[in-house]
Amino acid sequence: MKELFELWISNTKKNISRPDKYSSTIGTISNHLIKKEIYLDIYTLVDAEEVIKIKDIYFNFDEYYHKNIKGNRMYSRSLDLYIEFLDSSDLIDGKRIIPEIEKLLIDDKLNETEKETLILSRRGQGKYRENIIKIWGKCSISGYPDYRLLVASHIKPWNKSDNMERIDPFNGLLLLPTYDKLFDLGLISFSEEGDILISNQLKHYNLLSLSNDIRIAVSNNHLKYLDFHNRIIFKN
Repeated sequence: MKELFELWISNTKKNISRPDKYSSTIGTISNHLIKKEIYLDIYTLVDAEEVIKIKDIYFNFDEYYHKNIKGNRMYSRSLDLYIEFLDSSDLIDGKRIIPEIEKLLIDDKLNETEKETLILSRRGQGKYRENIIKIWGKCSISGYPDYRLLVASHIKPWNKSDNMERIDPFNGLLLLPTYDKLFDLGLISFSEEGDILISNQLKHYNLLSLSNDIRIAVSNNHLKYLDFHNRIIFKN
């Protein structure tokens, strides 16, 4: 898998002169995890979702979080590339490229950086996540501040958005995983004023620390996305 990843970088990231640096860094991260008694070779993972989970675990260790910053984000960059590789490759176990990703990859109007940004935004990663963190800084609902545990969630779903909407940070909330799941399923939403809307299908929501008094700080730039979510996704 390391060789496939390296080859993919060579073929798709013409601005990267040393693909081996990134492929080797994935091995380094695996070794770091072993030191923390997490015995896992990242190259055995073929599901991008699993790599995203490992990324969250890895950067929850303060030493690796700070090492990444000092190293010009080489560790997070390598993991983001591997996530993109898994998401876009049709070479793994016969996996087909999903239609939306395939369209991006063959779109000659987009450069490689734009394609990468769009693909990573699908999973709330990369520049999209960084920009959402700048806007919210903490969980949009609870105010929980450690963004390493928070999910950058699209308001208008990625697969229903155009390319500009997919990377617009105002098309996003920063949520704890439970709230992210509820929002994606349409069991909660928010009004134009930021007041929470709770679906009548969600029972015992008080056990999730939810109440009808919750309000989030939305701006005018969020409104068109919230309108879509309320009309199309929310289960009223």
